[in-house]
Amino acid sequence: MKKMLILLLLCVTAFSCSKDDNTSPGHDLESYRPSDDVSVDAPVMYTANGVIHDQKIIKDYIVRRGDAAYFTFDASTASGANLSSFTLEFQDDKNALRGNQKVEIISKNDTLIMLAAIDSTQDSPKPEKNIADSLMDLVELGGPVSECPTYYTDPCKYRKKYPILISGGKYYIPYVTATVTSTTWVPTPFGVPMEWTETSHVHGPVMRFNKEVISHLGSGQYTDTLVVQIARRALTRQ
Repeated sequence: MKKMLILLLLCVTAFSCSKDDNTSPGHDLESYRPSDDVSVDAPVMYTANGVIHDQKIIKDYIVRRGDAAYFTFDASTASGANLSSFTLEFQDDKNALRGNQKVEIISKNDTLIMLAAIDSTQDSPKPEKNIADSLMDLVELGGPVSECPTYYTDPCKYRKKYPILISGGKYYIPYVTATVTSTTWVPTPFGVPMEWTETSHVHGPVMRFNKEVISHLGSGQYTDTLVVQIARRALTRQ
C-alpha cells in the first residue's frame, strides 16, 4: 500500500511539472529567421497604355536606366543578400518582436499577418515631391499616403506596417523593387520644348504592391513608366 501511495505521488508530481512546463512564460513563443529560400516574379512594366511582360523590352529599359543591378531576370539566381531582413518572434496573440523592434499584430487571416510599429511616425509636409516621387509613394499597399490624407500638406502620424505572407503553412517576407520615370516637355526661351524627366526608385523594402497606382500613370501632360518586381523570402522556424 505504501508503494502504491509513493507511485501515485510521483505520477501527480510528474504531471504537475509537465503542466507547469507547458504553461510557463515563453513556452508558446515562435521564433523565425530568414532563410535562403527566395522566390521572385518576373519584372512587369506598367504604362498608361497597358501592361508589358516582354522581358527583353523590360530589361533593355532597365539597363538604359542604370537599374539592372536591382532587378532579377533569372529566378534561379535570386538571393536574399540584397534584401533587408529580420528575425521574427511571436510572443502572444497580440505582440511580436521584429528583430529588436516591438510590434503589434493588428490582423491575421489565412494568407496574411499584418504587423504594425507600436509607436507612430510623424512626417512633415512634402510639397517639394516631384511626380515620380508621388507615384512611388503609391506603390506600397497600405502605405502612409493611404493612411494619411494630409500626407503632402500637414504633418500626419501613422504606424509603419510590416506584412507577413502565409502560403502552404509557411511564412514569407514580401519585397518590392520598383522604378518609375515621368517625362514631360517644358517650354524654353528658345521656343523649342525640352524633355524633362523625373525618376524615383525603391529596392527591396518590406511591402506589398499596390496595383491602384497604375490608374495614376499618365495623368496630365506626363508620360509615366513603372517597372515592378515582387519577391518573397521564406522564414524558417528556429
